[in-house]
Amino acid sequence: MSNDKGQPDEPKGEPDQEQAFGELRHYVPAEILNVSFPAAVRGYDRRAVDAHIKRVNRLIAEIKAGASPRAAVRHALEQTEQQVSGLLERARETADEITATARREAETEADGIRAKAAELLVNANAEADATKTEAEKLLADSKAEAETGLAKARAEAEDILVRSRLEAENTVKGAQGEADERLQQLRAELASLRGQTEARMREFQADTAAVWEERRQLLEQMRGMASRLVDLANAATEREPDEPDLLEALEPKTQAETEPQAANSGEAESTVPTVEAGEPTNGEGRTPKKIAGSGQSKQGIKTRRRPS
Repeated sequence: MSNDKGQPDEPKGEPDQEQAFGELRHYVPAEILNVSFPAAVRGYDRRAVDAHIKRVNRLIAEIKAGASPRAAVRHALEQTEQQVSGLLERARETADEITATARREAETEADGIRAKAAELLVNANAEADATKTEAEKLLADSKAEAETGLAKARAEAEDILVRSRLEAENTVKGAQGEADERLQQLRAELASLRGQTEARMREFQADTAAVWEERRQLLEQMRGMASRLVDLANAATEREPDEPDLLEALEPKTQAETEPQAANSGEAESTVPTVEAGEPTNGEGRTPKKIAGSGQSKQGIKTRRRPS
């Protein structure tokens, strides 16, 4: 093998050369197609050697294919089949590539969606945790405020209750003091009125006793007068009618006696109070009566004379 370093190398990796060589591979003998060289340090460039071998193999295959028309037709058919197979293969590869791309895109989108969902879930969990924390804080603050307000309200209520009790006690004490003072005043007034009433009662009883004593004395006098008058009348009726001189002699004396009696009777009537219905009696169970005719003269006394 000569050194081809000075010759220009064919472009490597072009699609048309690879396709042409692929169509002519079965014309190249296996010992030439599958040749290999041992690797050595500081030898030829391996890629340049492989490119030269491929060019030589293609030339050999073209020479063999152009040796007979039948071989050329076979070569054309095989080339067409290879092209169709290549198209199908490329279509399959394209479909696989599209499917893979779509799958990758779908997986990418799914991963993105999952990532977004995870992010949203994380954010939602974070927001939920933050909301829960804030709600717990608000609840704790509300409880603290409620407890503070309740304690303050209880303190105010107790203060109001204590002040109300003190005011009520002061009011009761004041009312009790006023009531006691008023009671003392009423008791003093009642004692004064009782003393005045008792004094008046004693005066009235004394006056009543004096009146009754005077009345009793007057009644005794009147009874004595009446008894003497009755005795005189009876004595006059028992005498004979033929003694006119005696009656005439007694008449001035009787008239003189009856006139003072009438005067005394008038004085008794003026001094003795009139006893109405329901008034007390004279102590004997009887109502005192006026003696009628106590002030009359002897001519007012009717005498009966015995017939002669």
